[in-house]
Amino acid sequence: MKIEAAGAAFSPCPDRFVTEGYREGLPLLEQFEELSKIEGLNGIPFLYPHGLKDNKEMTRLCESINRSVGTICPDTYTIRKWKSGTLTNNDPKTRRESLELIKESMDLCHEVKGADVLLWLAHDGYDYPFEHDYSNKWDMLVEGLREVANYRSDVKVTIEYKAKEPMTHQYISDAGKSLLLCREVGAENLGVVLDFGHSMAAGENPAEAVDLIARYNKLFHIHMNDNYRSWDDDLLTGSVHFWETLEFFYRLAAVGYDGWFVIDIWPSRIDGVKALKESVKRIQSFDKLARELPMKEISRLQAQNKTMDILELLREKTTRLH
Repeated sequence: MKIEAAGAAFSPCPDRFVTEGYREGLPLLEQFEELSKIEGLNGIPFLYPHGLKDNKEMTRLCESINRSVGTICPDTYTIRKWKSGTLTNNDPKTRRESLELIKESMDLCHEVKGADVLLWLAHDGYDYPFEHDYSNKWDMLVEGLREVANYRSDVKVTIEYKAKEPMTHQYISDAGKSLLLCREVGAENLGVVLDFGHSMAAGENPAEAVDLIARYNKLFHIHMNDNYRSWDDDLLTGSVHFWETLEFFYRLAAVGYDGWFVIDIWPSRIDGVKALKESVKRIQSFDKLARELPMKEISRLQAQNKTMDILELLREKTTRLH
């Protein structure tokens, strides 16, 4: 499996209540030292701008611990100037700056042979009724993403949907909107990041979202975490929703997904390194268990509306875990 880890596990994990963070963050070199010890982890995502000496330093750091460069994520969410949006900002200058940032990220991704460029357009949304002309904003999204996708057809661009936070409403908020956006843009290299927790918080069944997005060949990337549906808690995989997580991996196997999994957790009050190690094992375990399920038998029972037989089968197959 291709598994990469986001850097939150090594950060202070600040929030609006404990702005200094819940612990001391690790310097970059120490982060790589810790990452080198985690078995099963084979990719490193990078935020852009990356703060390194140059782009070659990124490749060198990954090679030093025998890891690949994973996702390149342009920073469209931590900088104050994006507070009124990136691709949907009313200021043409700010909108152009966001487009150039994304294009630079695509150039970097090509240079270092990264997996893809991830777009989480966190501030492209709204808080209040009557705040926006929604049709106008959707036009901006389509126009901006089309320009980005056409800039480099040799680099995959993935959009990450989320219902809310930091805005009360994000424009790219669920699987259906993401697919509609991809359809309107009409570019083969534009696809979707399916974040398990974001799907749960959007009121979706993540397993169904797998099938829907894969149906249109737009399932480009997976983010793994868990939550209680009301907020993006970024808890460890399968720590809350066991059955939904198992079905998620079951459908990933059914559609033949062979892309990257990102460990996207926010371990503010627990040991970040241990959380990463456990996350890798959980991803591997759920994948293994899902693939051990008798797919043909389950399909036969589904076709016959034998729900109770399916539940019995699942209980028997997973009893060893309890």
